[in-house]
Amino acid sequence: MNRPNLFRAEELNYGQLRAFNPECTIAFFPVSALEVHGPHLPLGMDLFMARWTAEETGRRFAEAHPDWTVVVFLPLTLGTDELALPGSMNATQRELYRVLMDHAGSLARAGYRYVVVTNGHAGPRHASGLEAACRAASRRYGITMFTPSIAIFLALVKGQRFQALEALLGRPLTPEEREGILCGEHAAAVETSFVLAERPELVDPIYRELGPDGPPPFRPLIFLARPIVSLLSRGSNSERRQRLEEFADSMAVSIGWLLNTHFGYGGPEITYWGNPSVASAELGEAIRRLVVEECLAVVEKVVRGELRAEEVRSAASDPIILHPLFPRRLALAAVALAAVVTMLWAGRRRRD
Repeated sequence: MNRPNLFRAEELNYGQLRAFNPECTIAFFPVSALEVHGPHLPLGMDLFMARWTAEETGRRFAEAHPDWTVVVFLPLTLGTDELALPGSMNATQRELYRVLMDHAGSLARAGYRYVVVTNGHAGPRHASGLEAACRAASRRYGITMFTPSIAIFLALVKGQRFQALEALLGRPLTPEEREGILCGEHAAAVETSFVLAERPELVDPIYRELGPDGPPPFRPLIFLARPIVSLLSRGSNSERRQRLEEFADSMAVSIGWLLNTHFGYGGPEITYWGNPSVASAELGEAIRRLVVEECLAVVEKVVRGELRAEEVRSAASDPIILHPLFPRRLALAAVALAAVVTMLWAGRRRRD
């Protein structure tokens, strides 16, 4: 933090904080938990990615905007949908949502008008919870709070950033690298490469011997989901159908992985998804640069007013059942329905 307009939140004093101009002050706030990442990566993998993205994006923004004040916060070690193995620190989605809302309220009272939440964990409910909290906080507290990391990560592992990666690498991706990025991602090609570039001493050399592996999908859900997806997407475009199918497949994998860790469903314990052996520090450095450049591009559009905070969202926000308030809303709807039925029944009895 060697720029006059770039600060660490924990190092500020009250006088400095009160002197900031809220209209041109931006906070970068990393949020991810500790989680098991195969036999070869540290528990803090997601946290490293969230923190580095916050620090590097913040540094570049401060450099490009000397008239702005940039504040980077300590990471919030909290997440949900963590791999259910000893060492993973998992909270409920509702807890994640409430804590982030509380933090947003504190940031708003401190005078921050722009808050960028960076994240390194792609669990479906974690991603949905972060994005929902950012939208709700923006409305409730009158701030601009958003999290670009999830959409960036999903685009990367779907192969939509191959051309950009190759430009940063200065060479074509090898077939093994392409397949490694596409075949699933948890402690595999992308994340192992990231840590090799960030903290290579924390990567166990065993990664070179780890071939492709992944969780067993819960096939009954896939079987049941197909007709439901067809019904819900009837009359819709192919893109909506594809998103619904991807969501169903993702949930089948999540449930299968949960059953694997608790009950041995599908065979031996699975701790990673993909192929770590194709990872390299060179690929990791390109991935790091790509993530930060895309994150910075989103931040620039938001502060210029070209993109609204609520428009910064990923496919994780599409399924209503993933929203952290869905269970409560469903319960309220059930109570309301029960009340209406009771009133109708009582009215009928009086008429009889």
